[in-house]
Amino acid sequence: MKSRVATAGLVAFLAVDVGLVALALRAGRPSEDVPVTSTTRTADLVTSTPVTATPRATSTTRPTGGSGGTGATSGGGKAVPVSRLVSALDAATAWRATTGTCDRGGATLELTTDGGQSWTKVRSPTRAVTRVQPLDSTRAFTIGAGVDCTLKQYASRDAGRTWQAPTAVVGGWARRLDEPTQVLTPKESAATPCGDGAVLDLSRTSASQAQALCADGSVVLTGDGGSTWTDSGDAPGAVALSNLIADNSLKTYAVRIVSACKGVQLVEVAKGRTADVIACVAVPNVPRGDVGLSVTDRAGWIVAGNQTFLARGDLTSWKHA
Repeated sequence: MKSRVATAGLVAFLAVDVGLVALALRAGRPSEDVPVTSTTRTADLVTSTPVTATPRATSTTRPTGGSGGTGATSGGGKAVPVSRLVSALDAATAWRATTGTCDRGGATLELTTDGGQSWTKVRSPTRAVTRVQPLDSTRAFTIGAGVDCTLKQYASRDAGRTWQAPTAVVGGWARRLDEPTQVLTPKESAATPCGDGAVLDLSRTSASQAQALCADGSVVLTGDGGSTWTDSGDAPGAVALSNLIADNSLKTYAVRIVSACKGVQLVEVAKGRTADVIACVAVPNVPRGDVGLSVTDRAGWIVAGNQTFLARGDLTSWKHA
């Protein structure tokens, strides 16, 4: 997921950051955060300044909601935070996970390198997982927690066969597993992007920019590392979120459960307009929270329980993997 550098000054800046990342990886801790754009490359990893601060109120401007178009109803289902995750590198390689919980455990991790036709189970390094992020074909990191629900970062250099010792999350993004209204951001240890509402999903494009999907279907955006959040669109009935930078613009996608689609409906979300319907994907009926979405410049991935659906190009045509 990554944007193209247009100025020599920015090239120089990224060169410095790449050097820092290389040192961090040699030290055994992947540096956060990986910028998500349409030209993802390992060399594009960008570090962010570690911030340690006590939780403070997050300034949030909430959207008022919208009709979402004909048939855009939530179907009467209760909004549930995503517990089935998918994070894709490209059209062939992706990770999927079950979050589990801090008290009961149950986290699972799986890796595919053949477009979702087969998945290899790997050992989860912790009881609960709130994020999994591929860096290349063999390197990845997860953010998860043990019984005390303190989020930590775990890195692997061998496609999950082994995991390095946990480190503190520095400059990273993750939903908190014990507090559904809170997320960990590079600038806030307990940001509340949806105010008093639950955060269903979280997707970031860089160390400073991310979006959150709120329980009421609104999408909010931060461009300052999570200190403040503003209206970024509306997708009533949405259950999962993914974004990237393409052609120097933020592209935001959501899957939602609506009466107009027998399955899940993929939409593009933008501020100030009704969500644009892209496709209706014939996903079997699964509980809310068991659907995950990941969109890259090369492919779109939807997981629904143990089933995987894949699209290429303009994301209008999906097939069961």
